[in-house]
Amino acid sequence: MEWEQPYSPRSPTGTQGYYTPTNDANGGGLRRRTGNTYMTPEAYSNSSTNGSGKSKSYEKTMKKRLQKLDMFPKVEQDLQMSAEPNSALNILATVLVVIIVFAEIYNHYSINNTMVQHITVDKSLGTKMRVDLDITFPALHCNDVHIDIMDVAGDAHNDVHDTMEKTRLHLDGSRLSEDEISVSVNRAHQKEKAALEALDKSLAKDYCGPCYGAQTQEGQCCNHCDDVLKAYEDKHWDANAVKMLAEQCIREGKTKPKKLEESGEGCRIAGFMEFGRVNGNFHIAMGEGVERNGQHIHTFLPEDTSRYNCSHIINKLQFGPVFDNDVGDLESSFGAMEKTSLNGVKKIVTEENGISGMFQYFIKIVPTSYKGKKLVKEIQRDFDMSKEPLLETNRYFVTERFTPLVEVDEEDWEMGMLVSQDDDEQDIAGTKVGGKTGLGHDNEHLKQKAILPGLFFIYQVYPFAVEISKNEVPFMHLLIRIIATIGGLYTIAGWLDSVLCSKKKKKPTVF
Repeated sequence: MEWEQPYSPRSPTGTQGYYTPTNDANGGGLRRRTGNTYMTPEAYSNSSTNGSGKSKSYEKTMKKRLQKLDMFPKVEQDLQMSAEPNSALNILATVLVVIIVFAEIYNHYSINNTMVQHITVDKSLGTKMRVDLDITFPALHCNDVHIDIMDVAGDAHNDVHDTMEKTRLHLDGSRLSEDEISVSVNRAHQKEKAALEALDKSLAKDYCGPCYGAQTQEGQCCNHCDDVLKAYEDKHWDANAVKMLAEQCIREGKTKPKKLEESGEGCRIAGFMEFGRVNGNFHIAMGEGVERNGQHIHTFLPEDTSRYNCSHIINKLQFGPVFDNDVGDLESSFGAMEKTSLNGVKKIVTEENGISGMFQYFIKIVPTSYKGKKLVKEIQRDFDMSKEPLLETNRYFVTERFTPLVEVDEEDWEMGMLVSQDDDEQDIAGTKVGGKTGLGHDNEHLKQKAILPGLFFIYQVYPFAVEISKNEVPFMHLLIRIIATIGGLYTIAGWLDSVLCSKKKKKPTVF
């Protein structure tokens, strides 16, 4: 039989429950049955105060544990030695950092302005090469100035005049006026016309000279040499080939070497030429260049050799296009003795250095290209940047040689003493060349060489090309170097400081 008796409705702890009788083997009695828990305001207040204290204590404990948490082992306190920082070492490290940082910045911007050269194989050997030239001959008539081109491939062009312009000059370098030129031309034309009229009188009235296949219509006549040459030029045929065979030219004497024009004028020849990118030469030499039996020869009168004054001034010689601003210098790549330009070269011959002679310029042509937007913009300001930033040209290097026409041939020749024979015989002067006997003296003889006076430009095209670009180092590279420099210097300073501290620690203490 169970019965329940309500407990006090509000216990001191604020817990409401009931006592239940039990038949326990150990003894009877009442057992408290727990029921709904209820706390009084006073008990709740005391309970909150005790919980808040416990929470703060727990936070402090966790904080201390977290502070003690360390992934790296620490040196025990007994093994540590406090040392004052080395101020002199820190100042030295800071000064070195500042110096090296400024050096890195200067080096960065100086490297960005340097030119980088790369050697590559030239792939443009099948293209044409343009040569711009401007040469002045102070004492040579324009009628005696002819440019001939020939190369190792067998191509030859005689008297290139389509793209060249000649300007007649006075001896002082000033240009002849139009009136002076017209008077001179008229005088020469009248002289030639009179000679042709004299020849025409010896011909039959119904004479019709052949045009040798160059006639443009049936029945066309070429009565004079100039008519034949013009007909060949109109068809772009080799006029020099027919000149030596045409009866008109033979009759007029144009197959014979021309006599040099009288001195008293100069000539300036300027223009451009185009030829293949193979080794060869172009020259301005005495006489008229012709092709005979596959060979290039010059015809001239030997007595005019000493009158051919090939003094010259090279105003411009350029292989390839000309840019607004040329940069770079490859002179050091091929030796300091070689010139990188002939512009402005002046050569004057006189009686003291040979009267005339042969000037030879040995030219080494190196195909060159400029790459990169920054570099191309500096060279050619109006370059279209929508295209690939590439400029192609040719650089050249020159060595020169001069061979005088006349040189001094020094020989010792001596005149022997008069040898007296008998009284009735005539005195005989004994001579000996190069001997050592008798009374004599040294004499100088002028010896003329078998050379062709003129200017010869012998060029050689190299099979490799040079690519020039401007070195561009990114700014991030500079930043990385500065950071590495600062870190490295302070690391070394730390090592030095530790060495000094270790020595200080080992130093014995005096009590």
